Amino acid sequence: MSEQQPENETLDRFLQWIAWKLPRRLVMWCAIRLIAHATQGAFGNQEVPELTAMDALSRWDGDN
Repeated sequence: MSEQQPENETLDRFLQWIAWKLPRRLVMWCAIRLIAHATQGAFGNQEVPELTAMDALSRWDGDN
């Protein structure tokens, strides 16, 4: 398992590099999709102003 760590770290760094190169408008739409996902289904009563980024990411990660 320790052999996977450097590979995952390299992949994460590459994906972070790509994320910083994306156009701001595309990133905005990605954020809107994330927020919409985090306020649907079981969390349909979630008020968007009270939704934290970490909660939204946790819900996304839990479903995908």
